[in-house]
Amino acid sequence: MCYIAELYISESGNNPVEDFIMVQDIETQDWILSGIRQFEQHKGRINNQNLETKHIRNKVFELKFKKLSIRILFAYHPVKRKVILLLSGVIKKRADLKNADIKTAEDRYDEVKNRA
Repeated sequence: MCYIAELYISESGNNPVEDFIMVQDIETQDWILSGIRQFEQHKGRINNQNLETKHIRNKVFELKFKKLSIRILFAYHPVKRKVILLLSGVIKKRADLKNADIKTAEDRYDEVKNRA
């Protein structure tokens, strides 16, 4: 059975991951959406010529697009089985992720966990 990718939505109704995707050019949007579909089909773990997943810290992982400098930070949903929670989208221009980006994803995960 496949997993389902769910976008993080803040308590105020903002959808920062969707907003991040929508400001990218059309080709990049296609890459991201295609990658998310592959990610769902591979049950949250993937490593091929275009994509890979990697544990970052605590409950946070990254979906890495090898041909883009884009990362989608995610976690496995704290309550819903087989749901991957997409927490944040970042443009990564250096070798490692910024602690602030990781902290944002962790805070969003905690918010979802506390709402459940």
